[in-house]
Amino acid sequence: MRTITVAVAENDQNKRKQLEQYLRRHDQTIEILSDEKSFHNKKLERRLKSRDNLSLNANIVARTKRLKPRILFLNTHQLKKESFDLLNALNKHCPDTLPVVLVKEEADDSYVLKALENGACGVVNCITPSFSVSKIIHTVAKGEPWVSRKILAKMMKKIISPSH
Repeated sequence: MRTITVAVAENDQNKRKQLEQYLRRHDQTIEILSDEKSFHNKKLERRLKSRDNLSLNANIVARTKRLKPRILFLNTHQLKKESFDLLNALNKHCPDTLPVVLVKEEADDSYVLKALENGACGVVNCITPSFSVSKIIHTVAKGEPWVSRKILAKMMKKIISPSH
């Protein structure tokens, strides 16, 4: 089976490391791409740090372009305009990366649909007990969205009758 590369976008370094460690222990076919592997090389250290003159979204896009993961987990508390702007930028600048948004609160259906319209391949409430990282990664890597059946039904309704 082919290895699937995954990265985590989280501005809190400690939370990002925790998520990366969590992802590493689940499936041998998943490779976690991290800046940490390159810190032994002082020449690369400058490239790995966030640039103060760039916005948070620009830093995430730059890191994603550098790491080139197949799947990118975006860790957010909730879906909002900044999330949609980031998804749009990732879609434009990193078209081979499939973003999956992790939320910590139940998202309104209209926000989930908007996230999907802006390039997300899935929206996952990471508090739910059925949160299966390996299953999500393999599903999204095959080109399938990771959304609830309720959202899938709304997507189908929108496709069938686009005027609503």
